[in-house]
Amino acid sequence: MSSIPAKAPARGRRLRLPSLKLVLALVLLGALLAGGWIWLRGSSLVAVEQVQVTGAGGSDSAEIRSTLASVARDMTTLNVDRAALQESVARFPIVRSLQVTTDFPHAMEIRVIKRRPVAVLVGAGVPVAIASDGVLLRGERTPGLPAVTAKVPYGAQRITGGQALEQVRLLAGAPDHLLRRVSAVIASPDGYTVRIAGYPELRFGPAERLASKWAAASRILGDPSVAGATYVDLRIPERPAVGPASAEGEGFVP
Repeated sequence: MSSIPAKAPARGRRLRLPSLKLVLALVLLGALLAGGWIWLRGSSLVAVEQVQVTGAGGSDSAEIRSTLASVARDMTTLNVDRAALQESVARFPIVRSLQVTTDFPHAMEIRVIKRRPVAVLVGAGVPVAIASDGVLLRGERTPGLPAVTAKVPYGAQRITGGQALEQVRLLAGAPDHLLRRVSAVIASPDGYTVRIAGYPELRFGPAERLASKWAAASRILGDPSVAGATYVDLRIPERPAVGPASAEGEGFVP
């Protein structure tokens, strides 16, 4: 009986390593590309030449625009230093943030996002507008804004705490059409009550869940069926209670 000869084991293919010359050529090409990109990012070929600044309203608007345009023209559209732009307008408290876009090769647009004045600080000399985060907006107009009373140190840049800051945060949630009609914010052991000209008073209770409470207030105040009510109890915003003039102290859920 003849035997079948065993197959010789297959010899594995030997991997061919790239030559040293090829490796060096690839490294050199990568270095040239990286160097070329670095050069192009700072090149006058992509220098910022046209700058459009939008959103910079207020008493310092012209200076804000000129400052941003000047700083932007030291940049290129491939190398935008957003931190430098923000730092250049840090002395203007009305500027909250910046949105920067570029249009290759030479154009840049800067949109100024302003702080929203929500109250006017009284009791510390000249009335000063206050932004929603407590920053004092000196020089900004304050017509129609509700008053918040507090004493702040001379030269202070913001309200840093206490009842005044709670009131500011409460007012910050108000829609514009209601904010301009607020006549008083009253503090008590039970929380805060907001009086609005032509509307029932709003009983917020503690200064928490303010967005939900304002949403409930806006919905109810827009309902004609609550005409003549004396108050809206918003302490539980999912179940606000409306107190009619004919039944003081008793509420109903609309």
